[in-house]
Amino acid sequence: MDIKIHEFKKIISSPVIIGLTIVFLLFNIVNILSSSYFKEDIKIINKIILELGPEINDEMISNMKNKYKESLKEVNKITKEKVNKNYNSISEFIISEEYYTNNYDGGVFTSEELEFFNEVSLLEIYSNASIDLIKSYEELNIKEIGESEIQGYGLSGQAATMARKNYQNLSDRFEEIKSTNEHKHLFFLGSTYKMHSLLFRETLSKCIYEIMILVVLITAYLVNFEFDSKTNLLAYSTKRGRKNIKDKLVVCMIFSLLVSCIILGGTLLSYFTTFDYSQIWNIPISTAFNWEYKLPYISLLNHTFIERLVLSCLIILICALIFCTIAFIICTLIKNSYLVIFIFFILFGISLIIPQILSKSSIIFIYSQYNIFQLILNPHMWFMYMGPLTMKNYEVITLITNILLIVIGSIFTIKRFKKEDIS
Repeated sequence: MDIKIHEFKKIISSPVIIGLTIVFLLFNIVNILSSSYFKEDIKIINKIILELGPEINDEMISNMKNKYKESLKEVNKITKEKVNKNYNSISEFIISEEYYTNNYDGGVFTSEELEFFNEVSLLEIYSNASIDLIKSYEELNIKEIGESEIQGYGLSGQAATMARKNYQNLSDRFEEIKSTNEHKHLFFLGSTYKMHSLLFRETLSKCIYEIMILVVLITAYLVNFEFDSKTNLLAYSTKRGRKNIKDKLVVCMIFSLLVSCIILGGTLLSYFTTFDYSQIWNIPISTAFNWEYKLPYISLLNHTFIERLVLSCLIILICALIFCTIAFIICTLIKNSYLVIFIFFILFGISLIIPQILSKSSIIFIYSQYNIFQLILNPHMWFMYMGPLTMKNYEVITLITNILLIVIGSIFTIKRFKKEDIS
């Protein structure tokens, strides 16, 4: 245990690792704050969900429309008094010259009135979207989409057959979503706010790459410490010396998890302090409101938002351990920290290039997607429909197969290290 503590002290005494961790955290916080211009809208949406409930049904839509009508009357009372005009809808008022010339502090409307107008405007948007989005969602034909995607990817042969099977499973899941009304829940309007992308695609994606960089640096620094400082002959010539390689791996993995938790924890704390998710935690992630681009996010499992977030964080932590072990294997073969870092990212690039050069008629093309570096490219799509190349449980299969490979690799390299020439 004393050896592990000694190795741990080497890492925490490194100004590069500590400094880089702080820089990454500050960078993430600044990026989150730069996207906070609509955080007041997010609070209002939470208020709407709290008052009306998250489930979209006839009663809720009726209550929402009644609330909107009552609110519009209040708006017209204010506008009649201030600008001597009435409006048929809040959107008509929002695009009017009277609103445009008074949409600031010091105009005829107070800040409280402007905030109220914004709340009524969101109420109108959600009232209309609750009907239109659900209708558009239920009209989707997954099999037609699948055929279009298969042609778009240029798949043929075994790859196309496997892709069609994946789309059949997705179609069954889509029918399940509609039958259980998972899609009939209020959420942040995807087409406007893109909160799913902001959290999972941008924020968590940054965390993944930052963690990768830190983990590789930590592993390369610690495992090759003696070789870089030219004390390897002294350190590894003792009876206990070569066994220290296992201690180094354990310390690297522990510190990789620690750094990952710091980056993830600090970033998510900043994110959820900025954006109010108080009424969103238990809403299904497959809601029609979570529709940002051409196709909605279709969850392959019935996950709520909080479940999806926890699973994503767990995947990132497991990935950190895999990155650590890959870097460790390279370190036992290459006794230079700079080369280790360079080779790691060369492997990263190669893993992304290989699928591009494989025949798209071969099933190997699809299986080539099941590597850890492909997995981290799209954290916003984890446990979601990703297109024709992946199937249900893609994340679990990828993690398990990659873990098995690196465990075998690390055992082999440790045994090899105990016998190799250290001079």
